[in-house]
Order: sequence, then structure tokens, then C-alpha cells
Amino acid sequence: MDTINSEKFRQICDGVWRDRTSILTSRGILSGEAALMRAVYWRVCKAGGVPGKSIEDCDAGHMLLIYQRLVTSVLAQYAHFDGAPQLKELVRRYVHEAPGRELLKVTEG
Repeated sequence: MDTINSEKFRQICDGVWRDRTSILTSRGILSGEAALMRAVYWRVCKAGGVPGKSIEDCDAGHMLLIYQRLVTSVLAQYAHFDGAPQLKELVRRYVHEAPGRELLKVTEG
């Protein structure tokens, strides 16, 4: 995988935010948050030249956490920085923009 630095990752997250209407429109059964994480995951894989793995058959309630973990894992392995704050901000922006939308409650094991 090519190296992804924190600036490139920020650009990926900003790009996902910019494209959120399209991402959220075609999200299928995913929550909005999980759809955004999926988009980050696939863009990180594309930017790094690594084939992604599909998790579409997983339980819908756990997809957000799974995609967050996938993105974090890819970054830890290949980029060597913590992208969690940027992922958290992406989800926060989504929740703030979607009136009446509560942040999904997920716990890490």
C-alpha cells in the first residue's frame, strides 16, 4: 500500500463530506454514519492501492463500527497515524446536519 499521511486522509474525509448527498442516497440498508465510513474505507483503499473487502452481508447495526475499525486498521498498518478524530468529526458533522438524527450508540469490545 502506498503511504497515506494525515493530510491526505483529511482530504479523503473532506471529499466524503462533499459527496455525502450521493453517498447517502445510495446507502441501501446502511445507516448514514456507516455509509460515510464505507465511503472513507473504499477511498482509503483506492488511494493506497489496496483491494478492499466487502462487509455488506454483516448485521446493519454493526456496520458503522466495522467500517470504523477497518479504516483505523488500514491507517494503523500503512499510514501510522490515528485517523479516529477525523472519523469522529465526519460522523459528528453528519449527525449535526441531519435534524433529529441521533448518533448510533456502538461500543468497542
